Amino acid sequence: MFDRRGISARAMALVMMDVAVMVSAMALSHVFRFGMWEGLELFIEHIPTISGSCLIFSTVFFAAGLYEGRVLSDRRQTFWMAFAGTLIALVIIILVFYARYKLHFGRGILFVAALLILGGVVALRSLYRLVVGHGFFARPTLIVGEGLDLDRVVRLLRRGEGASAYRVFGIVRPAAVANGGFVDGIPVLGGLSQLREFVNAYDINTIVLATPLPRESTLLSCLRPLRYAGVRVMDFISLHEELDQSIPVDHINDEWLMHASMNSSRLHVRKIKRMVDVAVSLLGLLLTAPLSVLVAIAVRLDSPGPVVFRQRRSGLDGGPYTLFKFRTMRQDAEQGTGAVWAGRNDPRVTRTGRFLRTTRLDEIPQLLNVLRGDMSLVGPRPERPEFLEQLRKSIPFYEE
Repeated sequence: MFDRRGISARAMALVMMDVAVMVSAMALSHVFRFGMWEGLELFIEHIPTISGSCLIFSTVFFAAGLYEGRVLSDRRQTFWMAFAGTLIALVIIILVFYARYKLHFGRGILFVAALLILGGVVALRSLYRLVVGHGFFARPTLIVGEGLDLDRVVRLLRRGEGASAYRVFGIVRPAAVANGGFVDGIPVLGGLSQLREFVNAYDINTIVLATPLPRESTLLSCLRPLRYAGVRVMDFISLHEELDQSIPVDHINDEWLMHASMNSSRLHVRKIKRMVDVAVSLLGLLLTAPLSVLVAIAVRLDSPGPVVFRQRRSGLDGGPYTLFKFRTMRQDAEQGTGAVWAGRNDPRVTRTGRFLRTTRLDEIPQLLNVLRGDMSLVGPRPERPEFLEQLRKSIPFYEE
């Protein structure tokens, strides 16, 4: 049920169930409109369009984060991301398939199918939370480590997504020790010399390291054959990034930073990345144009002021540029206060702005920044110049 190379079984299951929901919704919408036999005949006739529509829905849902742990665990965020994804997918499908008459099916069928897909996707994620909460799809895991690092790994795995994503069978100490004892309810199985034995006995999928890997030559020699056999090996930083969607800054050092930056600094990677940025931003601007018009009207009707908000940000190597977003705050939001951090339930945010922020639709104009080369589709958050000095002082290696 699990891929030893670390492909998420739960994500694959969700994708397949989503596709099943989409196809079923398309078939049911045809049957509702034309009856059983005529509806199924038309459904079969429109297989190419339906396949393309399912691909568009799946891509948009992936981009909206509907397969990410923190979205899946939040009922409210799941609904709004699914709602926004369905709306965006509808716009794209209309633009792509309604340009040629032979490729499209009726608007009524499409809208009924979209409602069924939205309901099905939200219901699937409710079922997902129930199933995962009972331990299904959890990765069989061992922890290798001791001391403070071990305590941190155990705490991380005990909370939130980690509690359901990993089933920890035990702890292996780097030093040669007899089995026995517990750490926060997790049994200490034994020493490093028995690691392969434990991996085979418990059919282990993942090993989490709670010890500095480069300093442990004996540990490396034990892990290497297991890694080649397909066992996933993670350090604390990788685990923290996966479960908490953040990097623990107190664990970052020069060695880790150098290793993380080596591949991304290659010239051909940068060239390909820029080509992808240009292609995706152009396509995104084209496909979201009708939606952007609706958002612009909503922003203008909700509060006085410009539709597009402009703000100075710091880009690559600290270079300043003007960032574009749909305005989500009152026009006078910083009058008298100057630059301040946005907070949770910020009273300066308008009603429309709150919806735009929840669905991330306010970020559509940033595709212009990507097209211009001010920023990239994938990259660090561009902060305001006023906050840079504060961030440099509080976050190690912030500039790097």
